[in-house]
Amino acid sequence: MPPSDDLRVELITDAADFEPAFICLRNAFGHQTHDGIWAVMYPGWDTPEGVVRGARELADRWTASRERGNVHFLKATLAGPGEERIIGGMAIWVHATLLPGHGEVLVPPADFTKLYPDNEPEARYARQLLGSLFKHRFEALKEKARPESLQKSAMVLDLLAVDPAFQRKGAASRLTQWGLDEAQRLGGIESMTEGSAMGRLVYKQMGFREVQAVEYDVDEEFKARERPSNVFMRTGSA
Repeated sequence: MPPSDDLRVELITDAADFEPAFICLRNAFGHQTHDGIWAVMYPGWDTPEGVVRGARELADRWTASRERGNVHFLKATLAGPGEERIIGGMAIWVHATLLPGHGEVLVPPADFTKLYPDNEPEARYARQLLGSLFKHRFEALKEKARPESLQKSAMVLDLLAVDPAFQRKGAASRLTQWGLDEAQRLGGIESMTEGSAMGRLVYKQMGFREVQAVEYDVDEEFKARERPSNVFMRTGSA
C-alpha cells in the first residue's frame, strides 16, 4: 500500500491524545507482536482500566518534560469523518545525554515497586528487562560524555508504534524522519534506538545500522519467559 498523502506527523499538544495513542501502542505491541516487555511494563494493557492507566502514564511523562523541551511526543494522524483526525501511530524522541545542560539527562531504570507494589519478583524482572534493553544506549551516551567527545548528546528514538490498521501508509518512516531532522537541526548529532523485529527494516532504510543484539540478563527464574528480539542501532559511523 503506498504512503498516504493525507498523513500528518505532529507534536502532541493535548493530553487527550494519549488515550488513542496508547491504543495504537496496545494494538501494535500487545495484540500484533505480543511483546513480552510491553506486557510487563503495562500490566492490564488489554483492559479498559489498563488503557486509562497507560495513557495517564504517558501524559504524566509528557507534562513533566514539557518545560525542558527535550522529549518530543509525536502523533501520526489520518483524516477521519468530517474534520476529525484519527491517531494511527505515535513516537517518542528524546534529545538525550548524561551531562546536565546538554539535553534530557537519562537515568538507568532502577525502581519498579510502584508498578508492582506487592510483587517483588515482577518488579525485579521489570528492572532487569529494561536495564538489559537500554544497556547499549547508556554505553553510547557514556562515550559521548567523555571530555574528548565533540557530541555530548544524541537523539534517541525511545518508542515508535503504528496501529496495524494504519500500517504501510508511511507513518513509521515519517515518525522516524522527524527525529532525524531534529538531530540535524541540533548540529548533526547521532541518532540511536533499540530496533524491534518489525521496526529494524524501516530504521535501516532511514540510515540506522545494526550494532549489537540485546541480550537479556535476567535471573534464572525468568529465563523461560518469552522476550522480543531487539537490536541496538545507531546512525554514526562504525
